[in-house]
Amino acid sequence: MTKARFEIAFEGDPFDDGEIDVRDLAPTLLAFGNVVQAANKVLNGDRADARLKVAATDQGSFVAALTMDVGWLTDMLDAVNAHPQRVVAADQLMDLLIKAGTILGAPLGLFAAVKALKGKRPEKVESRGDGTTEITINQTTFVVDDRTVALLQDLPTREAVEDLGAKAARVDGLDYLRIGADSEEEKAVRLARTDLPSLKVPPEPDEPDTEITHRDAWLKIVSVHFRDGYKWRFSDGGERPFTAEMEDAEFQTKVQEGLVALNANDAIRCRLREEQSLSASSLLKIIYVEEVLEHRPGARQMNLL
Repeated sequence: MTKARFEIAFEGDPFDDGEIDVRDLAPTLLAFGNVVQAANKVLNGDRADARLKVAATDQGSFVAALTMDVGWLTDMLDAVNAHPQRVVAADQLMDLLIKAGTILGAPLGLFAAVKALKGKRPEKVESRGDGTTEITINQTTFVVDDRTVALLQDLPTREAVEDLGAKAARVDGLDYLRIGADSEEEKAVRLARTDLPSLKVPPEPDEPDTEITHRDAWLKIVSVHFRDGYKWRFSDGGERPFTAEMEDAEFQTKVQEGLVALNANDAIRCRLREEQSLSASSLLKIIYVEEVLEHRPGARQMNLL
């Protein structure tokens, strides 16, 4: 079993006397414990169990001194002893979570990286081939351990971080949630109240699934437009007319030059392309007239004979 000791501090005027309502403390610590367990699951799988324990408190803000135990499962002890480099110990896990990266070029831990991303997806992620990865957002690049990348990409871990932010945001009077301790070499990660909403899991990119079909059909002309941005209206015999993009430039030119006279009630036989796009928020269909195969004028008078 390995142990690591660290601090979580609630900073703000209500906590200067070293006291905090247990109803504020408990949900936040439980949420942090969920982050630890989710991260351990990613990095150690079923080989080890991680637990968070409250050790002591100090004054001058409310500081909870915590210990984290990473205990190897009984049937894994031999493997751990033979290959210790394959298992993430408690101190390593803590570093991957709470390192602030204030030393120039030092990797950021999970919380510092999530804070830097501000609830958005990075613009660029590039492995450096030395166990670290560069992440770029808003023209700013920072470095993380490759294992931190795994945590950033793990949905249960990110959901646990989001829940921690939500629980901390409910603490009245909280100015900062400090994770870790300040030292001469490195400052701890501080999450201001305004940072807490950015701990949310960024939305999935809304990339639509598109189906494209082609067919030939007779269409009745309802209205014609030649100005950019206007679509032609047609009826295919259904209940409602529909709009379509006219892509047959040659046919449009003939109409504009008077070589083909179009009137309401005329019909065209044409080749259609239908593009149907399904995204998380909508279902859209756009119809294009790729080519006019035949133009048939509508009846101008009744054929009595």
